[in-house]
Amino acid sequence: MKTQSASPFFFVSFFFFFFSSLFLLSSALNSDGVLLLSFKYSVLLDPLSLLQSWNYDHDNPCSWRGVLCNNDSRVVTLSLPNSNLVGSIPSDLGFLQNLQSLNLSNNSLNGSLPVEFFAADKLRFLDLSNNLISGEIPVSIGGLHNLQTLNLSDNIFTGKLPANLASLGSLTEVSLKNNYFSGEFPGGGWRSVQYLDISSNLINGSLPPDFSGDNLRYLNVSYNQISGEIPPNVGAGFPQNATVDFSFNNLTGSIPDSPVYLNQKSISFSGNPGLCGGPTRNPCPIPSSPATVSPPTSTPALAAIPKSIGSNRETEPNNNSNPRTGLRPGVIIGIIVGDIAGIGILALIFFYVYKYKNNKTVEKKNNHSLEAHEAKDTTSLSPSSSTTTSSSSPEQSSRFAKWSCLRKNQETDETEEEDEENQRSGEIGENKKGTLVTIDGGEKELEVETLLKASAYILGATGSSIMYKTVLEDGTVLAVRRLGENGLSQQRRFKDFEAHIRAIGKLVHPNLVRLRGFYWGTDEKLVIYDFVPNGSLVNARYRKGGSSPCHLPWETRLKIVKGLARGLAYLHDKKHVHGNLKPSNILLGQDMEPKIGDFGLERLLAGDTSYNRASGSSRIFSSKRLTASSREFGTIGPTPSPSPSSVGPISPYCAPESLRNLKPNPKWDVFGFGVILLELLTGKIVSIDEVGVGNGLTVEDGNRALIMADVAIRSELEGKEDFLLGLFKLGYSCASQIPQKRPTMKEALVVFERYPISSSAKSPSYHYGHY
Repeated sequence: MKTQSASPFFFVSFFFFFFSSLFLLSSALNSDGVLLLSFKYSVLLDPLSLLQSWNYDHDNPCSWRGVLCNNDSRVVTLSLPNSNLVGSIPSDLGFLQNLQSLNLSNNSLNGSLPVEFFAADKLRFLDLSNNLISGEIPVSIGGLHNLQTLNLSDNIFTGKLPANLASLGSLTEVSLKNNYFSGEFPGGGWRSVQYLDISSNLINGSLPPDFSGDNLRYLNVSYNQISGEIPPNVGAGFPQNATVDFSFNNLTGSIPDSPVYLNQKSISFSGNPGLCGGPTRNPCPIPSSPATVSPPTSTPALAAIPKSIGSNRETEPNNNSNPRTGLRPGVIIGIIVGDIAGIGILALIFFYVYKYKNNKTVEKKNNHSLEAHEAKDTTSLSPSSSTTTSSSSPEQSSRFAKWSCLRKNQETDETEEEDEENQRSGEIGENKKGTLVTIDGGEKELEVETLLKASAYILGATGSSIMYKTVLEDGTVLAVRRLGENGLSQQRRFKDFEAHIRAIGKLVHPNLVRLRGFYWGTDEKLVIYDFVPNGSLVNARYRKGGSSPCHLPWETRLKIVKGLARGLAYLHDKKHVHGNLKPSNILLGQDMEPKIGDFGLERLLAGDTSYNRASGSSRIFSSKRLTASSREFGTIGPTPSPSPSSVGPISPYCAPESLRNLKPNPKWDVFGFGVILLELLTGKIVSIDEVGVGNGLTVEDGNRALIMADVAIRSELEGKEDFLLGLFKLGYSCASQIPQKRPTMKEALVVFERYPISSSAKSPSYHYGHY
């Protein structure tokens, strides 16, 4: 009886739980939503709160920000560009079976791409550009047969390009620029591609001869390490109106006569000294075709000698009808005597010319020495010139010279070798013709005669160049760097030199040293800048021998780092990289406003092209980072070293990843900025071992930050501990050993914008030192 009475209750309970379960299942989030939530949980930072609406409260993700679905509520599009997302890309996104478009560009996503990510075989559009994604592209990308657009540019991908990437039949647009891809360029395929850009990578080897590209409209392989000749088949099928760019590689030989190449500008092939013909201004040498000569019957040395003197070629060798048809002995003797007399006359003429030129040389040398001594006795330097050459020898700092005599003086006596050197430099302004090119924006037009007659004072020097303070006749002061004859690459032609100078000249910002022009002569290459009167940060920050210490107030230090952040943010916004940031490259102008200098100098002086490729969308300035300490701290005279740790083969301002000879990128500048910021806060250079200290700073460490600050400014920082702590955190973050953890200069600048600088942030003038 109990069992029968319990049966109705049991069935009612069963049906209640069954229908409740159906209701819950019908209202639960579908599988695509669950997969998208895995992406949300892999995002570490969402400053714009774009993923806030992503949760389990919906039955599907179709209403979520950046998500589009089809009629079956399945995700077909995920688009979150420019969202400042920080995190990684999970493999679960590859299991969105209906996903056709994925756009996560312009974020801070890092890590590598998992193999399962490319399981979404319906994907047509993939854009992950401008992130921090590293590693290699998995071979599984060959399974995306429907992929039409692939953009992985501006990341830190490495390794070889998958060979099956070229065989994707639906692919029309490919951009892989500004990465670290290496290996050879994949050949074959690319039949449907219309846009292909693999510039600014490390691609080497030769161009594949089976590269067809019948539908290609744009091809850019510039700034790589591709070598060899351009195969005739490459470009033969390109449309005539297509655009190609082979610049700054190691290509050689003649450019094929394909119509597409003839329609290009010469800049598309620049940076390849071995290329000739086509649009280039380098004509190909005409090979000499030797005349067809029948094989001689005797040895080559004897074949040209007649078998009998005066023998007739048309007669037989055994014809002895005229055995005495040769020259008489008297005639032969007369010819020999005449030859000897002619040689003697020529020798007398050469001897006379040599003596005449030698006398002229001695006369010019005497005149030059007399003029130099007169100028030295009658002219005295300004007070600034005697104190602005602390890094040079006393003789150099007190020497007056005309602009035509700009040459690094040796510390030896007035020997004959030095006189000849001075004489040769003295003729530069008189006998050598050159070209003076001014950059747009100058306050006045310079003239060659005015520049060459200007008074010049040595400010400092590096191994391959000398910096002068130049005063024109009207009182205008300029800074001019004279590039050494051995420092400038002989392969760099005038047009390339001019193009590079003009590219630098376009960068106009209050925190950048303004470039005004250059002079190109036979023996003189000069770069002209605005003169910055207060020297560099090196001379302003540290104690010089024999002088009082230079004290920089807190507001002045803050002004320097804030201006430095603005200048670097401007460079990076213009897709440029300094690549060699250090205190000697930070000059102090009026009211101690910082100005970044020396960007572009190393590239002008470099003879190799190992870093030339980065000038596409991420142009490089001053790319040689692995320099000795002698270049870091100058080569003329003693320059104070702030700490023993700074003296070594590697600059303390050099990013650790630069040791791998990678392409310079903005993260290098961020690292140098972080070290300089910590240096100004603490009064010393922070070593690599000390950088980890900043990871442990918390909000409660304000007093600790005050103790870490420079003793000279602690009294000024009382009551500003929170802001000081934020600066320390920023400095340690910028100097992180992991590039992906460093902020951008725009993000760093936001910290400084929160704190206004008082108008009294000035400091006494410091003499101009290293440029």
